[in-house]
Amino acid sequence: MRLFEDFKIKFERPDWSRDAELGLMDTILEQHPHLIALLEDDLTIGQKQSVFGRKDTPSVEQIVRAAIYKELKGLEYRELEYHQTDSRICALFIKIDALRPYSFQMYQKYIS
Repeated sequence: MRLFEDFKIKFERPDWSRDAELGLMDTILEQHPHLIALLEDDLTIGQKQSVFGRKDTPSVEQIVRAAIYKELKGLEYRELEYHQTDSRICALFIKIDALRPYSFQMYQKYIS
């Protein structure tokens, strides 16, 4: 299932013509993945890997992209949760599966 999601996102191309800022940020993040790697230690500090529980926490890239989207649009965490299910461009920018969105509590935990 995970492989299918990777390919689905890879082949689906968003139309950035209506939101040039997101297009620019997407291009920067795609061409410079080391920027996300710089933030990985800050985002995963104090997190332990567990063999129990759900395995659906967002990746570091998704957290960074969600934070960028939130700031560019001036959203609260509840509004970000709504946008990820309502806006296809938001889901494509954050790189989430529209059928399994994250809660506002999850975003607040990792972004704040």
